[in-house]
Amino acid sequence: MRALLYRIAIAILLLPISFARAETPQAGINARGLVESAEISGIDEDELAEDLRVAVRKLIGQPFDQQVADDLRARIQAAKPEFLATTRLLPGDRPDRVRVIFLLERTDADRSPEANVNSRYTVERVEIHGFDESKLSQAIRDELPSLVGEKLDSQKADQIQRRIEDELRPRHYVIRRVTKGSNRQHIVVIYDIRSVRWIPFVDLPPQQIVYHSKQNFSGVVNANIFDTDSTRLFFGLADDQDQLIERFAGFNFGFETTKVGTDRFGLALRYARYHDKWQPSTVLAAPNAIYRERSNFEPTITVAFDPRVRVTAGVSLSDLQIQFPDIHNADANAAVGSLYFQNVWGGTDRQSHSLQANYDFRAGTHKLDSEFIYTRHLVQAQYVFGHGRSNLLVRFSAGTIAGQAPLFERFSLGNTTTLRGWNKFDIAPAGGDRMVHGTLQYGFGKARITIDPSPRRQVEFGPHVFYDVGAVGDRGTPIQARHSAGFGLGPTHSEGFFIELGFPIRTGSIKPMFMVGFRF
Repeated sequence: MRALLYRIAIAILLLPISFARAETPQAGINARGLVESAEISGIDEDELAEDLRVAVRKLIGQPFDQQVADDLRARIQAAKPEFLATTRLLPGDRPDRVRVIFLLERTDADRSPEANVNSRYTVERVEIHGFDESKLSQAIRDELPSLVGEKLDSQKADQIQRRIEDELRPRHYVIRRVTKGSNRQHIVVIYDIRSVRWIPFVDLPPQQIVYHSKQNFSGVVNANIFDTDSTRLFFGLADDQDQLIERFAGFNFGFETTKVGTDRFGLALRYARYHDKWQPSTVLAAPNAIYRERSNFEPTITVAFDPRVRVTAGVSLSDLQIQFPDIHNADANAAVGSLYFQNVWGGTDRQSHSLQANYDFRAGTHKLDSEFIYTRHLVQAQYVFGHGRSNLLVRFSAGTIAGQAPLFERFSLGNTTTLRGWNKFDIAPAGGDRMVHGTLQYGFGKARITIDPSPRRQVEFGPHVFYDVGAVGDRGTPIQARHSAGFGLGPTHSEGFFIELGFPIRTGSIKPMFMVGFRF
């Protein structure tokens, strides 16, 4: 089973696969084939906001849509006005594949007039699409006519776009387009105001393929069987020991829709079935809590107050095959809820801020016929500050459990994301009911590895150093704070390839932990 999972995972990493439904071409879709790869060239990707980078990656595996590509190019252009953004299409490895490159070239006085063709033409009028212009501030409405009658000043037009976005954020974003005017010498500037998706898709568990020198390989991969802009049906495989105390191997599938009648309401139905294996130290620490099989059904609803804040509620119904003292089944049913906040903003073109915070609550109760009665609270927060090619990440998490919770609910530290440099089975082999953890990480510069020079393909990731501190254990027992530090290469806080070496800070011999993998 594990070998099969790894072969599937490697295939997914090497070749983007789309399970999208076969449909007849729709209006606006250019019949040039599926997007094999999508990348940003000319600048470091970290200089762009994460939502832009995610939007570019989402092109992969989809039919090429010229309008979508134009919208993304316009958003990239607005974010980097000192560059000229263009879209390049290159042949893929197969006749029905294309490669999309968003190329950014710095504009300066030495560039030929052809570098920005629109600057040759006179602005005939300025239009606002997708939004009631009267609801914009008077200051912006007074500034719009200043473009009319003059040669297009792209810098000024971009400044107006940023002012509109600042005023309408977080519910809207703006795309600036230029169309032909009433004659050849005139153009029309259009500010197309569009709504932001309020509820994103969520992968449970997170997708990754990682290696930890003390915990071996772990992998979780999901694929969409059917998906649209707001609905998807997915299937996934897992063989993972990185995220929980147990190694769980099996499958999961589910249905999600982020729009049920309104952008404010979403629905998800997820089912998973796993076979579990345990470290000997865990069996010795909690022999009567060991289970061999685990299945879970989790229906949830999500309500969004705006694109930054949303609440999720539902139930988690789990069936466990307990092994000791004799084999029997036990129900671990819980009410679940979470509050999530996310915001991204930038003070200047070279600075960006990202803040994520969430609170999760789970409660096993007799009202749900649960044999495990407990309450579990978890708070997590992450802040990232980016300046040019550098970034600073600060991450914090804390949790507590009251009552008797199943092992998959207990906290652990010492994997590829927490207390890097420690082995979680040396710290708390059966997990703990109290936990606190913090990370400070600084990334700088950008490294590039060329995979195939013709056509040119690169993997980009930045070097970073980190410091982790955390403690985990049970009530009534002493809890020791542990520290680790290290360095590596990888993305700041999102998807991508990483390689790290973590060192536990302790007296006596220091044996580093090696970690490598890919999160997607």
